[in-house]
Amino acid sequence: MLSIIIPTYNEEENIAQLLDRLNSQKSETDEIIVVDGYSKDRTAEIARQKGAKVIQQEKKGIGLAKTEGAKHASNSLLVHLDCDCIPHPDFLNRIKLHFSDPHLVAVCGVDLYHSESRFWKTMYNLYSVPVFWLANAAHKVSGKYWLAANNNAIRKDIFMSVGGYRSVVCEDNDLMKRLPSCKNVRYDSGLVVTLSDRRFRQDGFIRTVLLWAYANIRVWIGRGMGTEGYRD
Repeated sequence: MLSIIIPTYNEEENIAQLLDRLNSQKSETDEIIVVDGYSKDRTAEIARQKGAKVIQQEKKGIGLAKTEGAKHASNSLLVHLDCDCIPHPDFLNRIKLHFSDPHLVAVCGVDLYHSESRFWKTMYNLYSVPVFWLANAAHKVSGKYWLAANNNAIRKDIFMSVGGYRSVVCEDNDLMKRLPSCKNVRYDSGLVVTLSDRRFRQDGFIRTVLLWAYANIRVWIGRGMGTEGYRD
């Protein structure tokens, strides 16, 4: 029923934990697709050992990796996750319950962050959770729907009708811009993944948020920001 797509590059420290979590939740009809950018470590080997379908793709940006995974998906429902996330125990079942509605197009969940620092964990989530609720409110008003790129499920035909994700920073906003408005989308605050704070630690919280803001402006004025050097 579900095709779970995970882009990777040198993720041997994270991939086993994520796949173990997903394997404990998935059914026989679900599949996990790892799109690997020719990792120099054991990422692809571990993914195969854990039962994932591994697609190798030269690094072209995380958006195109997810789109490549969608092209190889056997099922009609796509789930997008990042490799450094931990999905809550009922994650896949919640998605399936939503899509028991045959008219539903997509569902978006909430990203929470893990950090060894209680202060920074609070700061990250004071940013992330309001973004979710603002997207929910904007959808109710306009019908345009933002889907967190690392926590969403969407029908494959809808996703591919606009070519999927492109190779830009903030590929989720770029996808929202190109998808037609639709009211048959849900925002579920109980559909939770917990993400590593490694991006914030690497580049700094304020700098990262400002970069995303700039990239989103570039998306909406029609010239998306390229991904070269981003998320290496």
